[in-house]
Amino acid sequence: MTGARPALDRESAIAAYLKYADRMPQLAKEDLPGQTQVAHNILEIADQFDVIIFDAFGVLNSGVHAIAGALSAVKALRERDIALAVVTNDASNSPEAIIARHRNRGFDFTVDSLVSSAKYIVPMMSRHSHVTRWGVMAPQHWPIASLPGDAGFLGDDQNFYDTVDGFILIDSDEWNDERQHLLETSLARKPRPILVGNPDICAPMGDFLSVEAGYFAHRAADVCGVIPQCVGKPYSEVFEDILQRHPAVDRSRILMVGDTLHTDVLGGLAVGIQTLLVTRGGFLDGYNDLTGLYHRSGIHPHFIAPAIGNGLE
Repeated sequence: MTGARPALDRESAIAAYLKYADRMPQLAKEDLPGQTQVAHNILEIADQFDVIIFDAFGVLNSGVHAIAGALSAVKALRERDIALAVVTNDASNSPEAIIARHRNRGFDFTVDSLVSSAKYIVPMMSRHSHVTRWGVMAPQHWPIASLPGDAGFLGDDQNFYDTVDGFILIDSDEWNDERQHLLETSLARKPRPILVGNPDICAPMGDFLSVEAGYFAHRAADVCGVIPQCVGKPYSEVFEDILQRHPAVDRSRILMVGDTLHTDVLGGLAVGIQTLLVTRGGFLDGYNDLTGLYHRSGIHPHFIAPAIGNGLE
């Protein structure tokens, strides 16, 4: 493989989320809260909820490390007998591997408490029965044999891009500008389905933003006019998965906690649950114009807090 993986700063990521907002779930005026309430942490509002759903990156952890205060906050929520779940767009790793990483950080989540966008990749593919050969964006170690039909990794051979019937973008760790050019060139010549297992534009990794599959999918769509089909936040499947586990709980008693308006908050609002935006340690860490971002995006949460905990462990 040649070339470097593309970089993305926060302002560029925000611009991309705004540019592609019409490809994401759409909100009606009644879906939005009347105002955003300020809290110091999640424990201040926790008694209003029976189920709390966490995004991971930027809420529980930043890169490999737990965010300060997150471990004690999760423990305190357990003691209040609140059901906890984690929803992730990490389609690169098995649920067992994701939970093992959380446990290494000190969290006590189980596989049963996790819903990953990866769960819905094969069902999404099944809606394209005419596609017999798929090109897959993922590292060579990704379990491509778990996909139905004929699937191969997208690499550096233009001919392979041109001969597949559809594309699945899952993990961008080995992606680069040259491969993106091959993808865009092929799609411009012959538009085909673009499926996305991780619709994030970016993810907070501590001291940098990783550029995720959703970003490359939208760029490819710009050249061929085929709108990407996505699973994961902010799309409904992962949220409905959690809601179906708690059918007796009113949606007003369920809280989605995230660090990004266009994935976590938008997804929660779209399925009619409450939302909490955290601003420290994640995508919006240090951002100084949240009011302006609410206005530009048309999205604002029910609650906002610096983090889920007090910043001390």
